[in-house]
Amino acid sequence: MMINTRLKLLLFISLFLTTTILLTFAGLRHIQQENLQQLSHIMQLESSIDVLRSRLWALQEFQDEEVLTQTLNAHQQLKAKLAEAQFLAPATKVLTTNLNRQADSLAALLKLTQQHMSSPPQRGITSARGMLTTRFNITIQSMSEDLTSLQRLVIDSLAEQQSQILSSTILFLLAGSVISLLVTMSTLKAFRESLHRMKMGISKLSQGDLDSHIEIVHQNELAILAQKFNAMTHKLKETTIRKEALQGEVAAQTKQLKRQTQKLKYVAEHDDLTGLYSRSAFERQIDTAIARCQRTQMHAAMLFIDLDKFKQVNDSLGHDNGDKVLSTAARRIQSAVRSSDICGRLGGDEFVVWLEPINDIEEVTIVIDKIIRQISPPIVCGRTTVSLTVSIGVAMYPRDELSRLSLIKVADDNMYQAKQVKGNSHRFTEQVARQVDKHQVDESQIDESQLG
Repeated sequence: MMINTRLKLLLFISLFLTTTILLTFAGLRHIQQENLQQLSHIMQLESSIDVLRSRLWALQEFQDEEVLTQTLNAHQQLKAKLAEAQFLAPATKVLTTNLNRQADSLAALLKLTQQHMSSPPQRGITSARGMLTTRFNITIQSMSEDLTSLQRLVIDSLAEQQSQILSSTILFLLAGSVISLLVTMSTLKAFRESLHRMKMGISKLSQGDLDSHIEIVHQNELAILAQKFNAMTHKLKETTIRKEALQGEVAAQTKQLKRQTQKLKYVAEHDDLTGLYSRSAFERQIDTAIARCQRTQMHAAMLFIDLDKFKQVNDSLGHDNGDKVLSTAARRIQSAVRSSDICGRLGGDEFVVWLEPINDIEEVTIVIDKIIRQISPPIVCGRTTVSLTVSIGVAMYPRDELSRLSLIKVADDNMYQAKQVKGNSHRFTEQVARQVDKHQVDESQIDESQLG
């Protein structure tokens, strides 16, 4: 093979490696922009669902035509955002189809709500209003979970595409480097005796010295070869520099992606306003806690906490001050329990606390008293203050129920009984309450005997 041909081959390899790196960088950038666009649209969908959730809550609370109109408008905005989601990756089609189906279900539920607007208001989970509220909550929660899955799918798709591109690039670079090394070594072998200077230059290059330079003594074919070799080393040096820059960019993008993933995970599991566990995250935590209690034979308690007359605070002071009251109440509730206990917000002004382990009912009463003390100090809202009282329903595990849903229902029912008493009251189930009363009577008898 002619020297000129060998040089052309080496130059082609250098250009191929450089082009591969540039195309890889461009491809990674394009994929990143495309996925960022998808994530941005998903965040807009999430915002629309949050708006619709708040409107649905207001609709179930007030049963007002104006709120119904706002809810319908929020639903139409969500449908419009879903219609724009067709540009997402084909792998997300199942989730987007499911989101559209659930949005249609919400439309049907809104029609039923409109039909029941003229009916007298009913309370209870088995009433028409209660069943509609449950269906609304289930559908909205399902949409939120599908949206979280959609986010995770887009993120996983980005990571997989980046991995594939980087793997292909490494293979091409390795193949190009091997070919370049073989051509160089064959040239050295063919001209070992007469091309000592070339041998020394190429030897340095094979050792990784990209600054090696062959001094040209005579202007001949060998001089041309030396010039080509010098050009090649320069290209390889540029390629190496760009490769290192690309690796640094990939590392930075990977670090940013990890931060975004952690942030999305936190947002998915925590309530935006209070920072407590969201309903779905709290339910997962409780399922795990119940399984742990079953395994270790421990006792626990579920507290269902409702802020008394919170609607009046919202109506008189505005939603901003209402949000401040909710976030302050959440902090105070969390400060009143142990770090190992689980606090969550079901929605509105309803909070739940899981106490574990519980040795006796007195411990539950002590925690309830502490919550009431912590939450009682006035909260400053502008030029006025708000003093909170709470109604607390208690469900004991395993004495009252064994499953999460049943425990929440028992605690909810007891909370509504507690609301019949004005301010800072709590209720156990009847069988637990009798045991508490009996224990208090026994203690009073002991005290009387000691005094006697």
